[in-house]
Amino acid sequence: MENKTYQKEININSTHLLYKSDIPCTIESFIIEQRKIISYEIKKNPNFTGYDSIPKIESSRILELMTRAGEIAEIGPMSAVAGSISQICLEYQISKGSKYSILENGGDIAFKTNKKINMGIYAGKNPFSNKIGFKIKAKKEGYGICTSSGTFGPSKSFGKTDATILFSKEASISDSLATRIGNYGTGKNSTEIVHNALSKAEEYSDYYDGVIVIKDEYLAKTGHIPKLVKTKSNTYLGDLYEII
Repeated sequence: MENKTYQKEININSTHLLYKSDIPCTIESFIIEQRKIISYEIKKNPNFTGYDSIPKIESSRILELMTRAGEIAEIGPMSAVAGSISQICLEYQISKGSKYSILENGGDIAFKTNKKINMGIYAGKNPFSNKIGFKIKAKKEGYGICTSSGTFGPSKSFGKTDATILFSKEASISDSLATRIGNYGTGKNSTEIVHNALSKAEEYSDYYDGVIVIKDEYLAKTGHIPKLVKTKSNTYLGDLYEII
């Protein structure tokens, strides 16, 4: 008999979490607590919302994730806020015994799986949207896939890529690095935008498995990425979605 899967959409202020897990959802109060920790830090530390990295804060797990990711990417800790919330929620699920959880927050996904899954790409009006995805092997220790875009979505980007997608073991790091690399996706044409973003990505190769950059009809990668597949039906998960 197939194990039961629990699904829920959680909206708490600017946190919009899509939850899919093998255990029931009891995570709302935990998210509220994490948001309070971040809000308090913003009030007492004005540099926390800046564009520059700040020294690692170890007073709480969520602040540690955000500031460590910002230090790695050499940008401010808020660049990792969505991915860090996804990651800390995944860690919460794991502490409750979950073997299968996918948590997506604004296109930034943290997940642990005991089976293969397919995830598709959404890149706004780009022709690759809803057409291709990834076949991802079981990730029993947890994993993070995050997306930055300069052409759609509410997040700030100084670049022009339709999607900069980063694969690493931690969603907090994936989030900051996707932002950092996407910021360098600038140029006079699509090929120059893709080239400049991937050139910047090479500087951070110690921290990720792979990077994909998409602009118009161009899709390029560096490092190791999951196998690309054509998509059929899907459940939308922000900039990425799991294919049924």
